[in-house]
Amino acid sequence: MAAHLQRCRPCDSDTGASFIPESALTRRAALPPAGRILHRRSYSAVAPIARASRSSSKQSSNSGLQSLFLSDISLIGQRTPLLLGFFNYFERHLPHVGFFEPIAHEALASSELKIDRHVELVYKVFNLKGDATRMTGVQDAEAARMIANGQHSELLDRIYANFVSYKEGHDLVLVEGPGPLMGGTELDAQIAATINAPVLMTMTGSPNCSVSDYYNRAMVKRQVFLDHKVEVLGLVMNGLPRNSHALMTAQLKARFNQSGLPFAGAIPQDPILKNVRLDEVQTALQAVRLYGDSLLTDVEFDDVVVGCQRLEELLEILGERPGGRPLVITSADRLDIVLGLLAAQLSVSGPGVAGVLLTQAGSSRSGRNYARDTIDRIFAGLVNSGLYKGSLLPRLFEQYVDANAVVAELQRIKPTRMTPKMFMHTLKTMCRENPQHIILPESDDKRVLAAAADVTTRGLAKITLLGDPTTITAEAAKLGLDLSQCNIHNPNTAGRFDAYAELLVELRKHKGMTPDRALDTLHGDMNFYATMMIAAGDADGMVSGACHTTASTVRPAMQVLKSADSPLVSSVFIMCLPDRVVVYGDCAVNVNPTAAELATIAITSADTAAAFGIEPRVAMLSYSTLGSGTGPDVLKVEEAVALAKARRPDLKIEGPIQYDAAIDPKVAAVKVTGGSEVAGKATVFVFPDLNTGNNTYKAVQQSSGAIAMGPIMQVPVWGGWPYLPWPGLLKPVNDLSRGCTVPDIVNTICVTSIQASRLRRGNRQSADSTPTQSMDGGPGPSNGNGNGNGNGSGVIPPQLAIV
Repeated sequence: MAAHLQRCRPCDSDTGASFIPESALTRRAALPPAGRILHRRSYSAVAPIARASRSSSKQSSNSGLQSLFLSDISLIGQRTPLLLGFFNYFERHLPHVGFFEPIAHEALASSELKIDRHVELVYKVFNLKGDATRMTGVQDAEAARMIANGQHSELLDRIYANFVSYKEGHDLVLVEGPGPLMGGTELDAQIAATINAPVLMTMTGSPNCSVSDYYNRAMVKRQVFLDHKVEVLGLVMNGLPRNSHALMTAQLKARFNQSGLPFAGAIPQDPILKNVRLDEVQTALQAVRLYGDSLLTDVEFDDVVVGCQRLEELLEILGERPGGRPLVITSADRLDIVLGLLAAQLSVSGPGVAGVLLTQAGSSRSGRNYARDTIDRIFAGLVNSGLYKGSLLPRLFEQYVDANAVVAELQRIKPTRMTPKMFMHTLKTMCRENPQHIILPESDDKRVLAAAADVTTRGLAKITLLGDPTTITAEAAKLGLDLSQCNIHNPNTAGRFDAYAELLVELRKHKGMTPDRALDTLHGDMNFYATMMIAAGDADGMVSGACHTTASTVRPAMQVLKSADSPLVSSVFIMCLPDRVVVYGDCAVNVNPTAAELATIAITSADTAAAFGIEPRVAMLSYSTLGSGTGPDVLKVEEAVALAKARRPDLKIEGPIQYDAAIDPKVAAVKVTGGSEVAGKATVFVFPDLNTGNNTYKAVQQSSGAIAMGPIMQVPVWGGWPYLPWPGLLKPVNDLSRGCTVPDIVNTICVTSIQASRLRRGNRQSADSTPTQSMDGGPGPSNGNGNGNGNGSGVIPPQLAIV
């Protein structure tokens, strides 16, 4: 089709269209984009596929991968037969299959649902239920604006949020990437990586392409996906020239298999699959039929020719066509063309046309271009054609495409990582389910105020700002922030100093704390005041550090929020790498932990990872991988691994292991023999000492652009830690970097809220838990009745520390 269009010379008329075939025009109608239609003869209707109505009930499936991303790597995308073929295949095998377009295109004027044409096509053909608008991410115009404004990350955030919302309740969602229509393969790769979907590349055949052309394009595009850590399941083609189909298919399969890229087959070029009906164009353009039997509008055409030249030249162009019947677009004032084509239909040797589409008389070029572009869009999607309902497309798909091979690749891939977008979405979702009360003592920092407004607006947490209400409100007004949902607590007028001082004296009296010193401390240190609010039960957690040092933030918590039985408090960083989210511990608190402390850090870090939706696979790091080296440091890690496995046999723990073998499957395959559940796919990395951990997290952060969330002071995860004493703080207090951004503060508030929520849930469940055991293997504290505590229940949180 494109080659014929290229032979058309520029038009010089505009706006409006109409259709006629073998007779004179009976009436004329202006077409702003409306038009008039005429045709020649009809084709017989194709029998539709009988589709049973889908049940509107939904069943969630959280196991395995739930999506397949189709990415068109051709310059001209004609993947509709593949899209429909795969959807039909999956629907025969799975009860709940969905379709999603990350970037949706503008609906045609004839669209009943007023949505993207491919979405409407799938929705109608397969009789889907529910709100069709949920099947799209962002409109193309909005997506283009966001990309132009540098809001690329925000675009991916919106796509991911809409995708996750739609995916719920589906066994599998077929995702159609924007491909060459916007952003090309690079944007497809970014979207696929964001939603963590494996990719099946699609390609459209061309008469002028060789096997090498197809192979080179596919291998280049495959590398784009691999650079984004996206799994590529293989390649499938549509429209491979029929005269060379068998030979090219065999050659392509051989070459791709040698390169490790599965080739799932190619549908041969079929003229019928390229045809569009005149009634489709009439509906899409809201055209007026000027002449011809109304039953004859079911005529199909396979090309579009713009008639703007002399009649003799147009007839010559039509006569040179190898076959098929085109739709001719011309201006209504070109009566020479209209009459000439009508006369040609009466001639035995004259070129045949399916119909003539007339644009408004006297209009400029854009009218015919509008009509042609709209028809091109219909061609690209077979929009309302009945062909896909017949037996032809399913038969071609089943004959030439090995869908089972694609499914085998899909089942081979196991989701072993959480992407940053997935993590952030999970984080926000968990916060909204159970928002906790978080204190922000640094209300004189504009970033903190902005974060407080954002968090409360989105319902992520309940926020209390410490400071003078008049000053805070005035500053918020200057910044245009809405703090109406925030509580502003003024320590000087709240009347809580005496109560907090009394509690502080009780907790620190063995250190010589007096009432006067306690009052001085609380009046002079806002972080200490906030910490005492938490200790007294007036708040669930605290976030500080935007304008304070780490020591100023953490020291009060270390003094009054530690377990009385455990001196060990550790921290983790949640590292949002470009393609995954992992946990590093301990990179901020413990300088040189013993083997027993390393084991505790490993177990606590694993529980922290699980609390945030990250499947814990713990790598205990060393300069040796499973005995490849020796030395005191290696022996310490070996001992720690043995202790951790003995205490928590349910956890996947490996070590000693080097960082590269822990994170890279290829390196793991060389360094680790016999198979491992951790090597190459670790999610929790436990460093042997502070020097190693602190430098590593900063090196990774600075060299890869990773987001480092932390240090997060670890709190016990009830139900995951069956040993006394409990490690970590009893209430969450987390530190910010003084160079933090507003999103950094929001994320840290979310982390703190989730920690507090887990603690609160654990406190409620503790009365029903089983008897515990101490870390040395002996029984836990007993009340004399065989229970682990004095009130007859099993595990209970320890009391506030007196240290």
